[in-house]
Amino acid sequence: MISPAFSVWVTGPEQPAAERFAHQLAKRLAERHVPVEILDARTPGVDALAGEGLERRAAFVATLLARHGVIAIVALSMPTRAAREDVRAEIGRMIEVYVRPAREDAGYEPPERPEVEVGLPEPSPGSGVEQVIRTLEVLTFLPRREQSAYTEEEERQVIRRLKAFGYL
Repeated sequence: MISPAFSVWVTGPEQPAAERFAHQLAKRLAERHVPVEILDARTPGVDALAGEGLERRAAFVATLLARHGVIAIVALSMPTRAAREDVRAEIGRMIEVYVRPAREDAGYEPPERPEVEVGLPEPSPGSGVEQVIRTLEVLTFLPRREQSAYTEEEERQVIRRLKAFGYL
């Protein structure tokens, strides 16, 4: 059964890289006629959410969007793992995408179990977005498309990783 709505939380120590990735993903989902909204530093009104507790307020907005069938892609800086885990608990139906830069930032705690990790620079442009799309298909958050179906080996690898993390 395909789920009606979910959230994608794009995280990483470099806010501009996370935002670029979020916009690329939103474009790809829009091409599939999926209703999508981005919450990032450029979103009008997000500055009103700023301050302590930003992640809870953003999670609340993402949950509201999901309740109305809109996929929320959130790319807001949250350097602590605990804050992102709180968001996951509040939202429920979400995946975390870690946009990992070439050099790590000592002030940023990388996620322990992101569903997708995208290394920068990407081996080929768009490969990270495609990996997110395929993961969403495996989780049945998105219907599969024939032209983007996994090979059997790719699907086994994704399922193995998600089972190892306890998601399946």
